[in-house]
Amino acid sequence: MAKQQSPTFKMRLRELRNAAGLSQARAAKAVGVHIQTYMRWERGETEPTFTELCTLAGILGATLNDFRSTDE
Repeated sequence: MAKQQSPTFKMRLRELRNAAGLSQARAAKAVGVHIQTYMRWERGETEPTFTELCTLAGILGATLNDFRSTDE
């Protein structure tokens, strides 16, 4: 069974992607994953690998800490 992602991560991922002006499809392509995989990340069904997360941070102009909640 897939590991459940915290609601915070999926919300931060969507916020950062929107702030970068990218569609889900463009973000998925930039990371090198299928659009369905990316959509599962934003729905909180699965999570990216560390390498994918680092790539996401780079394309979104973010740091790894930006994916964390300010509540954490």
